[in-house]
Amino acid sequence: MPPPHHPHPVRHGGLPASQVLGFIDPERLDSCLAQLVADPADRAFLRRCLVGEGPLHHRGANYVLITLLGELLAQLPAAPPADTAAAAHVPVPMRLPPHLAETLESGHYPLSLPTAALQRLAAGDARRLEAMVDCLTDGPPQHALANVVLVALLQRLQARLTPTG
Repeated sequence: MPPPHHPHPVRHGGLPASQVLGFIDPERLDSCLAQLVADPADRAFLRRCLVGEGPLHHRGANYVLITLLGELLAQLPAAPPADTAAAAHVPVPMRLPPHLAETLESGHYPLSLPTAALQRLAAGDARRLEAMVDCLTDGPPQHALANVVLVALLQRLQARLTPTG
């Protein structure tokens, strides 16, 4: 490994993106997203944002982290049905230029951020919760959506591992 002040070695071996990201299985990613989003067209849009655009390392990392977490969830018994009316979620805003934002009915992604786990982490402090939500939902789509998917899957994982009663 070169010392930190030296340039990084060439990555990806000069391979085209189609080969570098050849390990991405869209159907597998879709099954993870299906736990969160029912509409196939919305999932296709989310997949494109997560693994079809942006830097190669983000695309690959998003796929790896989301599918590993999906595998963990698949190994656990299903959680008891949650009271979805009481489940708090916040919309995830699309960062759009003003001329596009004015033309859309909704400037939000077809996925919302569940906040129950974040509320516990914020210990009831609304400002902390708001800061967490801002940090998780800001930035380009491959960042913001990956953050939201990971939090949603982690919250499901917590629900399955936390004893009820």
